[in-house]
Amino acid sequence: MSDPSENLRRHPRFQVDVQANVRTVDGRKLIARTRDLSRSGICLVTTEDLGSGANLGIELVLLLGPTSSSEPLALRARVVWCTAIAGAYQIGAMFDGLSAKESSFLDMFLRYLDGSILPAGAEMEAIEDGDESPAREENAGSPSPDVKDDPFRP
Repeated sequence: MSDPSENLRRHPRFQVDVQANVRTVDGRKLIARTRDLSRSGICLVTTEDLGSGANLGIELVLLLGPTSSSEPLALRARVVWCTAIAGAYQIGAMFDGLSAKESSFLDMFLRYLDGSILPAGAEMEAIEDGDESPAREENAGSPSPDVKDDPFRP
């Protein structure tokens, strides 16, 4: 049975665990971890209580591979709720007043998370990491060893 609150969400949430650099309006800088991210908001875990209504600047960077990362994604958000959990605080924040550029970058971030786009250079990194060896090129018509036999395939 599905959680009824999931059906009320306007945008799908993506579980993502990355560091978030958070800045409060009074100038405090905090390190947080993300729990999930959607088109309209974010869930963070931090060591400080950030009261409901607090305005935040949040910066996220995705690791795209062993040697590459995304440009920093800077977002503005407003804390909607804050709950104490195991010596830390879980914070739900709604994005607030994003520019067209910020919205576009957030959309790209989310498309990466849902798998609909690959990071630039991903194919090249696979080749550089040795995935395209001469033996693999020689067996280009053969199925990968990870592929199971398909009884319906001629």
